Amino acid sequence: MKRFLMALVAVGFALSASAKIELPAILCDNMVLQQNAEVNLWGKATPNSKVTITTSWAPLRRVQTMADKDGRWLAKVDTPAATFEPQTVKISDGEALTLQNVLIGDVWVCSGQSNMEMPVKGFDRQPVENSLDYILSASQMENKIRMFEVERARSFEDLDDCKGQWQVAAPASVAEMSATAYFFAYNLAMGVDIPIGIINTSWGGTRVESWMPQSALEDILSKEQIEHKKTVHSIKPTELYCGMIAPIRNFSARGFLWYQGCSNLGDNDHYDTMMARMVEQWRKDWGDEQNAMPFYYVMIAPYIYDGSNDTAYPLFVENQVRALEKIPNSGMAATTDIGEERCIHPAQKFEVGQRLAALALQQTYGQLGFEPKAPQMAAYSIKDGKAVITLSNCELGLTPWYGEAVEGFEIAGADKVFHKAEATITARQEVTVSSPEVKQPVAVRYSFRNFAPGNLKNVYGIPAVPFRTDDWNDVK
Repeated sequence: MKRFLMALVAVGFALSASAKIELPAILCDNMVLQQNAEVNLWGKATPNSKVTITTSWAPLRRVQTMADKDGRWLAKVDTPAATFEPQTVKISDGEALTLQNVLIGDVWVCSGQSNMEMPVKGFDRQPVENSLDYILSASQMENKIRMFEVERARSFEDLDDCKGQWQVAAPASVAEMSATAYFFAYNLAMGVDIPIGIINTSWGGTRVESWMPQSALEDILSKEQIEHKKTVHSIKPTELYCGMIAPIRNFSARGFLWYQGCSNLGDNDHYDTMMARMVEQWRKDWGDEQNAMPFYYVMIAPYIYDGSNDTAYPLFVENQVRALEKIPNSGMAATTDIGEERCIHPAQKFEVGQRLAALALQQTYGQLGFEPKAPQMAAYSIKDGKAVITLSNCELGLTPWYGEAVEGFEIAGADKVFHKAEATITARQEVTVSSPEVKQPVAVRYSFRNFAPGNLKNVYGIPAVPFRTDDWNDVK
């Protein structure tokens, strides 16, 4: 009899456990839900049961859906405008589960390789500048920034869930969070005064192909090319899309951040096309059929790539610049001024996050009064043995001014031999370039080596991107 009663208890416990609401990791206490949206909530419940959702911001309204035969369910819930007032979400199939301390604001998905992954505390022997200031003051952002770190996962099949949890800003949690993502959120929260949620899903040393599904890759590469890449790279094509993007794509978001490229250095034939196709796919995954969700990315920084000072870096940056034309509603944060000759992970991550936030504040939130875009060459001409370069995105002028030398320019004649050039800002948006060694200039380059950081900026401190007037790809 005793064994019979124990068996009944065990069966009862099993039935109770099977009836309990199960949620993916990304739906938990402390999360930020996208404001003014129809957000997705999903999970598992008792098979064929009715799932009821009630929220603190609309307590009289119940959202109901049915779990399927496997217990899977998904419901759409309307959210209000952003608020710092903590909210609750109650989900029940007869047994209730309540999510606490939920904020309503804007959510940004942040991805890429090691420069996105690099935490505020830095890497081993690779610091983040002024990190201690932001770690010690993190609790001031407790109700302004919430963070979710997707744990590393590889798969060739779409995963339903990931590992991780939402955390409030505090010294311990901020120290471990992506520096680029956190400094973006920090500057954005200051600018818009609403809660900001950041989801970091990144993995160092990875290529763009890893973050794309097979169908997207097949639009650009042959199946043979894709299979070959699976044999030569440690992180295979599609593995991180399936393992680290698929599990979170139901979670409603405002936009995306991307800091990747070093591992694709040299892929100058189709990197911009792959990046654009990746963005298009991600937007569809997040329910954006118009291909319009904001997408802001970071230009890789100067560095002695492959131990040389040739032109591999600027040739790749040309891909990143071209991507601006291929990706609607996008922007690129320039890093020409923050590279480090012998460290591929620049310490000045605050500037990176700030420049990304400036792009978002203007292009997504409509704030004016500053120019977040990097100066780019708009036109050039040759006059009296000198080259005259006109730049865009610098309507208030260029720096350095007041007679300071402009560094980073080279000039060549028809012999294609480049010489260090003298450069002077001669008008608001104009630089004049010359060299006594080049009597008849034909081509000009700016910051066009792996590590030749120039000092040309607009008045807001945004550096000009590397550029050239020639198409001599064989000239190093």
